[in-house]
Amino acid sequence: MMMKRVSGYFLSMLLVLVALIFTDFIILGIVSIKGDRGFLGKDIISSVSDEIIYSDGEFTILPSLGEKMDRENFFAMIIDDNGDVIWDYNKPSDIEDHYGIKDIAAFSRWYLNDHPVYIWTRDEGLLVVGEPVGSTWKYSVNVRMNSLENFMVILPVLLLVNILILIILPVLITRKWIRNRENSRTEWIAGVSHDIRTPLSIVMGSVEKGSTSEKQCIKIRDLIGNLNTENKLESGTGKWNKEKIKIVPLLREIVCDYINSYDEPYTFEFDYDEELEDHTISADEGLIRRMIENLISNSVTHNEKGCNIMVSLKQVSKGRVKLVVSDDGAGANGIKIRSLNSKLKSDYLPEHGLGIRVVKQVARKYKYRVFFSSEEGKGFATEVVIR
Repeated sequence: MMMKRVSGYFLSMLLVLVALIFTDFIILGIVSIKGDRGFLGKDIISSVSDEIIYSDGEFTILPSLGEKMDRENFFAMIIDDNGDVIWDYNKPSDIEDHYGIKDIAAFSRWYLNDHPVYIWTRDEGLLVVGEPVGSTWKYSVNVRMNSLENFMVILPVLLLVNILILIILPVLITRKWIRNRENSRTEWIAGVSHDIRTPLSIVMGSVEKGSTSEKQCIKIRDLIGNLNTENKLESGTGKWNKEKIKIVPLLREIVCDYINSYDEPYTFEFDYDEELEDHTISADEGLIRRMIENLISNSVTHNEKGCNIMVSLKQVSKGRVKLVVSDDGAGANGIKIRSLNSKLKSDYLPEHGLGIRVVKQVARKYKYRVFFSSEEGKGFATEVVIR
């Protein structure tokens, strides 16, 4: 389940990343368009020069250009070869009428009295078009070609590293958060279960054996145990031993416990192949016991009028045995059987309750094959192939 959550989060992060990059490009495009205050971002400086006409010793600015410059508070001037301003339009008072070669060299790259300016050469001299102070940031960047080539090589690697950080770091943080949450839930359930067990044991010791009250106490006890087991299996917080278990003695012990706990109308039988007397399986004994007890308790719970319950263990092949828990009780309909035989889902509780869910979880953990079969009025059977 944890891996499914991480995989889902990983896919979500990829989709978020793609959407983020796409959105960033759109925003940057919009900002670039909206951030263009004047006509210099749309018409190159040469086009501006074309709209300033020189004829018969006089300069004339076309009305369309004049309207744009007035609207944006731009100015323009032409400096002749001697450095004198021979024509100007909207020239601010802080702009001089004469410039030396050093002055021209300086403002051609940067600013003229803090005004961002652009220059264009023409036959009459140098055209200078300026913007209002603070309207545009100008900065000259010089990069050596070998540095630029190295940057282009390293750029994909940097992008990949950033993507990995964006994806992996949230996944690690989320996994830790989920793990802490599951641990807290496990500790809470364990604490509640511990608080219930003591008064439940007192009640069970005071009720009559085989009475309805004792049966209800047993149900509560089994429910508590299944709740703890289910939570640990589902969240992955359980610590399970891997030990060699002699399956026949374990089954014999469990069946004897049920014989001692239940009187008529329930009967319990145990049958097994003699060659399996010393057969062992590798698993946690507590989980295997829980699985078997849940299968037997399922037959008891769903047959209140009583039934005969058979537990058998047969050899299937070398290293594989088949455990069958069956009864001759009321059985179940086809819809319920199909539901029980369907794949176990994280958010789905089978109609037979938490006990059968734990059976399927234990089987999934150890890769056992579980199959349920039944006909209404003709009993219920569960086969577990153990290897």
